[in-house]
Amino acid sequence: MQPPDYMLTINALRAAPVALANWLGISGRDDSPVGRILLFHGTPQREAAALERQLRWLKRRFSIVPLRSLVAAAGGGGAVGSKVALTFDDGLRSNVAVAYPILHRLALPATFFVCPGLVDRGAWLWTHEARRRLARLEAGARRELAAEWQAPAGVDAFVEWMKTLGLGARRQVEARLHEAAPDFAPTAAEREEFDLASWQELRRLDPALVTIGSHSLTHAILPRVAPDELETEVRDSRRQLERGLERPVDLFAYPNGDHNAATDACVRKHYRAAVTTSLGWVRGGAAAHRLPRRVAPTGVLRLARKIYA
Repeated sequence: MQPPDYMLTINALRAAPVALANWLGISGRDDSPVGRILLFHGTPQREAAALERQLRWLKRRFSIVPLRSLVAAAGGGGAVGSKVALTFDDGLRSNVAVAYPILHRLALPATFFVCPGLVDRGAWLWTHEARRRLARLEAGARRELAAEWQAPAGVDAFVEWMKTLGLGARRQVEARLHEAAPDFAPTAAEREEFDLASWQELRRLDPALVTIGSHSLTHAILPRVAPDELETEVRDSRRQLERGLERPVDLFAYPNGDHNAATDACVRKHYRAAVTTSLGWVRGGAAAHRLPRRVAPTGVLRLARKIYA
């Protein structure tokens, strides 16, 4: 169960002096008995220097290991040790173009979670496209569109509402968005931020450094899909990745971090382990298909505070 907000605030305040000492390099390498899984999303070029500073700090403080190594350590039931696994979600081209060269230069392993159904179509994640199409509409047009479904009119709030819909209903809303913004064309900056890597780009990644995992077939919100659609999203994403990359795929990341008993059971059938976006760190005996993972904030000090909160 997630702790209440006031406890998170208290923990953050207590962690601040420790985080500052670690950021300044006053203390030595971390010796805590837990493993940590960090989540990054896109890494556009403007954020390259900030990402490299974070990764260099993590390398000084922790043992950076492949996610599979952390899974194995947790499965042993004992102390996991001061290990960190780096994960990058969504299969974005910026992770290949910007993050990968940094990882290669620093010799840091990572896992990239990919949606192969979108790679096949050269499409964006539906959340990214819906958000940008909504942003193109005038405020009055957005309000009218939202009123059709009694949905919130704010861009982010509307997309969050879409995440609560079943797959069929969500696709109906997406089709209506296409009608409302028929002339939508991504800018160069948007393409840098939201374009996905191609099969050719993914195949060029060194498998000794980057593990490819599944992020479902199309980034569907899995608890909202029907049982047959769930099986397709989970099972077929692995099949397509293995066929397209000619390498084994046995790790999974729940889109949006959302999962329930049915999704857990389906993922267990097809994957060795899976990560969520729940708070907490990895301890011995952790459930392999509900491994906690935290989003890495921008900036070394903010990252240090989150790690030691």
